[in-house]
Amino acid sequence: MNQASLDILTKINLDDLVTSFGWQDSALLSRLLRFAFRKPAKIFAQHIIEFDDVTGMRGIVEGGWRLTNRYVQELRIIGADRIPESAFLALSNHPGMADTITLFAALNRKDLHIIALDRPFLNVLPNTTKQLFYVYDNPARRMTLVRQVSTHLKKGGAILTFPAGHIEPDPNVYPGAVESLTSWTDSAEVFLRLAPDTAILPVLVRNVVTKKYAHHWLTKIKKTKEEQEKLASALQLLGILLFREKSPVVTIQIGNPIRVKDLGTNETDVIHRAVLAEMKSLIENPPI
Repeated sequence: MNQASLDILTKINLDDLVTSFGWQDSALLSRLLRFAFRKPAKIFAQHIIEFDDVTGMRGIVEGGWRLTNRYVQELRIIGADRIPESAFLALSNHPGMADTITLFAALNRKDLHIIALDRPFLNVLPNTTKQLFYVYDNPARRMTLVRQVSTHLKKGGAILTFPAGHIEPDPNVYPGAVESLTSWTDSAEVFLRLAPDTAILPVLVRNVVTKKYAHHWLTKIKKTKEEQEKLASALQLLGILLFREKSPVVTIQIGNPIRVKDLGTNETDVIHRAVLAEMKSLIENPPI
């Protein structure tokens, strides 16, 4: 295991923890938190490096299952038969926690690439980085992203993206999952114009955040709903790392694929409305 990568990831994990508590402006509280939780931060870094190693040797599906089995008691995949064998663009909600790794496992495509923001955390993972198409603020580099994604789709590949671009409420524990859909961008349609045979695959992840931590008394120290949800996720991760707790049952619902040929148009607004309608249906109809 690369010691430099381990040190970088451990520091990033501690930085994120301090931010989750909102103590980044307090030297004393920040120092105490870093001292108290350095061990779990290092353990998490080790897990992530192991995931990256497995991804390099056996692919991102196996890497996803490795971490899923560490953090989740059971992964339910509803509608797996709807996943196309050909090109698809998976659009998922983003409740955080184990959502990404469970999607790697559930979508079951070795050629899966993920559209992601360029983050120092990801840059330390050489094998995972090969599966990523980065989003940049620079307009010229954004065009590079469009070309990368459309080329991959034209070859029959699979893409995963999170259209909200931020953490969203877990439908099983927080209100506001449907309302969060209003923040979804319609950028997926840009790729469809260049790869029109691609299926859009709406996907919903639920129950990654446990009610125990969603309503933990410590979350009350935060004022906003977003801050409370972020702290709840941090507390749950600490529970996993310190006490080997696991999320009971994470559920992934695969929606009906949406295709331009079925809609009869490639108009952005029509495609976007179809995506949101399918996502709303998934949110409002949890599996029994």
